[in-house]
Amino acid sequence: MLSKLNKLFGLIGLTSLSTISCAQQNQEDVWQNVYDTRTQYYEKNIGQLPNDILKIVHMAGVWPGGGLYVIPADKIGKNIFVYSTFGFTNSDMPAQATVSDVKVEKDHLGRTTSSSATLKSKSPTSTPSGAAGYGYELILMTREKNEEWPLWFLQWVAQAELLNDAGILARVEKYNGLTIEAIQVGENANDKINVLITKAQKPLPLSTQLPNGKMEFLVATVITDEEMKWSMTNGRNELLNKLIKSGVGQISDRNRSSVITN
Repeated sequence: MLSKLNKLFGLIGLTSLSTISCAQQNQEDVWQNVYDTRTQYYEKNIGQLPNDILKIVHMAGVWPGGGLYVIPADKIGKNIFVYSTFGFTNSDMPAQATVSDVKVEKDHLGRTTSSSATLKSKSPTSTPSGAAGYGYELILMTREKNEEWPLWFLQWVAQAELLNDAGILARVEKYNGLTIEAIQVGENANDKINVLITKAQKPLPLSTQLPNGKMEFLVATVITDEEMKWSMTNGRNELLNKLIKSGVGQISDRNRSSVITN
């Protein structure tokens, strides 16, 4: 599903600077400035970024400078790991392309050996005024290190946003949160989670200003079936309040008990 690549340091690659126009160079400079500013914010408020960013193979042409990180979040708390998108707020976002006819081949261990897709141009979706790219990065926090299921979820989010223009930030702001039911997070079709997506709450890092606009932090929290049903009647914001008051907060634990009491 995912493959490790070296961390990107820009969009120029091996192209000679002498072949790049002033306008192109300015775009590269802006892109890099956004990337560096976001990196500094993450490392100040979450933790040191790993050397490797995880790339979603079949979306390389859609999200060339973006990927996923698994971050030891020592700035948030002990034994907490943040699984995060990194690049929804890039200066070349929203995406100007999409893919179809995705084909992924795997070996007997379930590892991706090859992939292919048809890249097509599309008009960038509308985003909130003053937003950096899509206006947000999304994180999921657990006490589990190097698990695959959070990465399955983040891949689902990336495809929903970049390929299908889900408008997750706008939905969170309109409905005071967003609940999503039964997202598959493993090879087994029955391996599913429910999530509540809300804006980050203190003491987590909140919104910040990047060179290209505002970046919100959205947090996905795994919730139980009972909590999902309760939120449909009582509201997503009220569920978030219950999670915070119970001590669960915005940390995901797939095995915890429900915070809903009769």
